[in-house]
Amino acid sequence: MRRLEDGPVGGTPIQLGGEHCGILLDCPLPGDGSWPLVGVADVSLAQFAHSLEHGTLPFLLEDPPIPIVRIEQIARIGPVDRLIGSVTATARGAFLIHRPAITPAPTYPVLWAHDNKRERALIVEPDSEGQIESASTESATRAEQIWATATRAHYNRDLRFNSQSLIVAMTERPAIGGRAWPSVILDDREHEYAFALWCNSTLGLLLHWWTANKTQAGRGTTTVTGIPRIPALDVRALTAAQHAAAREAFEGLRGERFLPFDQIDEDEARARLDRALLVDVLGLPASLCEADGPLALLRRKLAAEPQVHGGKRTRVVFALGGERA
Repeated sequence: MRRLEDGPVGGTPIQLGGEHCGILLDCPLPGDGSWPLVGVADVSLAQFAHSLEHGTLPFLLEDPPIPIVRIEQIARIGPVDRLIGSVTATARGAFLIHRPAITPAPTYPVLWAHDNKRERALIVEPDSEGQIESASTESATRAEQIWATATRAHYNRDLRFNSQSLIVAMTERPAIGGRAWPSVILDDREHEYAFALWCNSTLGLLLHWWTANKTQAGRGTTTVTGIPRIPALDVRALTAAQHAAAREAFEGLRGERFLPFDQIDEDEARARLDRALLVDVLGLPASLCEADGPLALLRRKLAAEPQVHGGKRTRVVFALGGERA
C-alpha cells in the first residue's frame, strides 16, 4: 500500500473488474488539530503538501530544503473581532466600526470585511474606521491596546477559493485587522513582503488548502486560533539580500490583478508571482516555473480539486474598466 510520506506518486488503485472504485493510502494521524486528508480528490496533492510541510519539494532532484514552520513560530495573530468592536454599539469591543470610513484619513483604519472586487491586488486599502466606543479612560486604554496590534499584513480567515484571490492582503500603512482579515504581526516589518508573497503563491495556497476546514465546497476557512497552526515559509531564515529581493518582487507585482484561486491554472499574474518568489527570492531552479513545469502542473491539479472550484460554472475575466463574469 502506498503511503502519504511517499511523495506525489498517488495511492494504490482499487479496481473491481475494469472499474476504478477508489484508492488506498496509508496516512499517519496528526498529533493535534484536524485531519487534513479530508475532501481531497487527487491524493498526489496531499502527498505533495505533506512533503512541503516538512520542507521538501519532491520534484527537485537535489531537493534543497525550504524552511517551513508554523505561523505561530514567526508571527502573532491579532485579536478576534469581538474584542475589536462591531458595527453596532457594544460594551465588549474597543471600537464602534464605521463601514465605510467617516473621515478622509481615519485615526484608526480597519480592514474589516470582504469585497472580492477590491481584493484582486496585493495591496488592499482599509474599508472601515474605528471610533473609540466611549469617552471613558477604560475605553481609551482598550482602544490603544487594540491599535498596538495594527500591522500591514492580514490573513484571510474565511477564504472562498472560487471567488477570492488573496490569502494575505497588505495595507499601505498599518491597520487593524477585522472580522475577515485578522492581523499578522511579524517581529520585523521587512519580513512582511516575503510572507505575503509566500502565502499568495501556489505553494502557500497548497498549504492553506491542506490545513483549512474543508466542510464547505469552494471554501477553505480557518479561525484566529487556527491561523497559527498553518505551515508557512520561515521568513526569519532568509538573508537580508533575499528580503530585499522579496520587497522588490512585491513592488513589481503590486499592480497586478490576480484571478480567483479556482482559476489559478490560467492566472498569468500568479505564475509571475511564483517565479519571483521561488527563483528570484529563494534561488530555486527556473525550470520549476516553466510553462509546462512542475508548478504549472500543481496549479492545474489545484484548480481541478472539487473543494477549490466548488462546482462553479462561471469565470472571472478582467477588462480595462474592471471585471466581469
